[in-house]
Amino acid sequence: MLVSLFSKGPQISNSTSRMLAAVAVATYIALFTAGSAVLPEFIFRDADKIQAQIGGSDAYEGSTFDTVGKFYALLGDAGTKVFVGAIGAVFVWTMLRLTRRVGALAVCTVLLAVCVFFNLFVASKDTLVVLMAIVIALVANRCRARYAVFVAIALYAGYAALVRSYYVLILACAITTWLFRLGGARTKLMLVIALPVAVFLLPDSVYFALQHPRDAAVDYLVYGSPFGARTAFYNPLPPDSYVNFCANYAYSIAKLNLPILLDPGVKEFGLQVFIWTALAPALRRARNGVERRELQAYEMLACLVLGHAAVSMLFEPDLGSYPRHLSSVALFPATLLAAQTRVSRRNSQHRVV
Repeated sequence: MLVSLFSKGPQISNSTSRMLAAVAVATYIALFTAGSAVLPEFIFRDADKIQAQIGGSDAYEGSTFDTVGKFYALLGDAGTKVFVGAIGAVFVWTMLRLTRRVGALAVCTVLLAVCVFFNLFVASKDTLVVLMAIVIALVANRCRARYAVFVAIALYAGYAALVRSYYVLILACAITTWLFRLGGARTKLMLVIALPVAVFLLPDSVYFALQHPRDAAVDYLVYGSPFGARTAFYNPLPPDSYVNFCANYAYSIAKLNLPILLDPGVKEFGLQVFIWTALAPALRRARNGVERRELQAYEMLACLVLGHAAVSMLFEPDLGSYPRHLSSVALFPATLLAAQTRVSRRNSQHRVV
């Protein structure tokens, strides 16, 4: 459906695409420069913590805010603004240059707007993930699949070692999904059997370590956050056994991916549109050999998107943080849609001939 929408509407010429991208970049830079004068306060929560570390505070010493704060401190205030603004400008330009139809423009605008709003107005941990996504998508577009895979593994492993350790889980989920999608029937069968068994054999302490952060985060939102916890949710069961772990995970899948059904509202509808727009291209599989060969380099992008979603559903505590973290790789589904649309158009032309 999204591939069809991506190719619908009047065609956008190359010159018009450039003009739209340039206007969008100029608009972004204007809003970025205005900063806190025009943006809501909650966007600056993580940035304020990072800024405190840059200023010499030890409130978050040893945390990921401290690690990222030290990096931005090396750049200085002016350097950090240039760094974030440059990433945002490149991201906006790259996203809109993928559009060749009005339908594609609409889809990319949804993906772009959420990512920019959450990640590219302030210096945050996710700003670095957006930069990683730009590099990986660029390599996937221009190089062989194995080079894109190598770059993705290096960047995710490095980010996990320095900033967020759970990115190792994202990478592991992406590799497993890659093996399942590209493997034969025997590989698929082995994974279907081995994965549940491997999770079952984990000690109960691992279940607790993976899912308890959700309960801890909700406690903070309820008792310590000035912004409240309207869309936050606890694990329905204590994360201390295999059965409870699986039940909690199934509950979070529904809670995070179907917000419009569980918490109806205008904001939830917007989140629902973004989530489906981000995940649908990654869930779509090649329908024939020609398409699979054409899109093989992009299978890795799809697997990374699904890895982000799978790991987020372990411990994300509310309907805001889930799409915020997923939006940091919004360039991946946009790149997938552009590639899938080109291949579908080519296949249609072959059928006509």
